[in-house]
Amino acid sequence: MRADRAVIAGPVTAAHAAPLRLHRHGIALVVLFWWVATGLIIAMQRSAPTRLAGLVIATALGALGMHEMRRSRDDDSPAGVRRAFLGGALLWGWVSVTFYGGFLTGLAPSGPVAAAPAWAAVLPAIAATLASDAAALILMVAAAMLTRGAVNHTGLWSLVLFWAVQQVAKLNVFLGVENPAANFLPPHLAYLHAFFGPARNSAFLWPSVAALAAAMAWAAWTSRRASHAGRRQAAILYATILALAVLEVWLLGVPLASTPWDSFLKARGT
Repeated sequence: MRADRAVIAGPVTAAHAAPLRLHRHGIALVVLFWWVATGLIIAMQRSAPTRLAGLVIATALGALGMHEMRRSRDDDSPAGVRRAFLGGALLWGWVSVTFYGGFLTGLAPSGPVAAAPAWAAVLPAIAATLASDAAALILMVAAAMLTRGAVNHTGLWSLVLFWAVQQVAKLNVFLGVENPAANFLPPHLAYLHAFFGPARNSAFLWPSVAALAAAMAWAAWTSRRASHAGRRQAAILYATILALAVLEVWLLGVPLASTPWDSFLKARGT
């Protein structure tokens, strides 16, 4: 009888352990990429040579990202899903580097602009980051074409999520937040301060946090309901991206004396 119980308990324990392992791997991958990539992008703004080096490295990694998405397009195993996510994340890293490095931004205002969040400031604010947003959209289209008819679209949806949550953060900053993290912008992007709203939280902040939290909860629920390990892993990755988005947008509304990237800001010379 004891032997029979041991035989039965073995597979059950393994079945419970597998989802936990997927959660650990997925969460660790997203959080590590979020913290390291953001920090390195900040630090690389130290000087013109470091910005150029960052562009070269990011371009090489972006090409690797496309390669990983192509190689994992028909692999919907948890490992294949993580590879596809990394591919999309590296493409998003390229978008971020080209923006913060000043290589692909938008149209800087040629004169005074209306104070945000006035309607008169909307079009200049959109124009100020138009090139970066256009580049992100082009990459999304390219990723969609690359994974057309594939079984693994994790890289594409990760790229879409990174871009979408950035738009939520940008809109919050435009409308006004207590902590817009203006010190994160390097000197060559100082003109974007003109599109920062008043230093008080707008009515949009907490509903946007709630909407992101609801999306995160839905993705987490999906990860528990999915019967396929690859789909479960993908949902975990999406839930973690959204959880970090909740944290980032929430922090916009809370005055902070320090951030997780203070050491990178010091390395930049801030």
